[in-house]
Amino acid sequence: MLRIYTLCLAGIVGLGLGAAGCTGGGHGGRFQVAWDLAWAGDGAATCTSAGVTEVDLDVLDTYTNLDYHDSFSCSVYQGTSQRLPVGDYTVAVRAYGASGALASEAILPDVYPIDSGIVTPLPGVTLIVQ
Repeated sequence: MLRIYTLCLAGIVGLGLGAAGCTGGGHGGRFQVAWDLAWAGDGAATCTSAGVTEVDLDVLDTYTNLDYHDSFSCSVYQGTSQRLPVGDYTVAVRAYGASGALASEAILPDVYPIDSGIVTPLPGVTLIVQ
């Protein structure tokens, strides 16, 4: 009789651990983003020449509709997001000038997944400035 209870307890614990491992809620991943700037007419621009000081990575979880925001100095031309919950995200990259005015925006056309413990590189972004 004791053996049956032990087997039942082991099964219950196994189910509990299996369910906890599938949620992904406690672990997340990050996005890696890289950008460059270009003039609307033609040619490459720099952060300094375009007057851009900050680039923001804005992502939206397509399941929960929670949004997440990271800011980077424009001059580093890349950044890694905060840890995000496992899920699928839409992505926008926005450039701002010193006054806080929006200088450029790129909405990435796809949905990008975050997996546990993984840094997911996003496609390179060219921000078009006036």
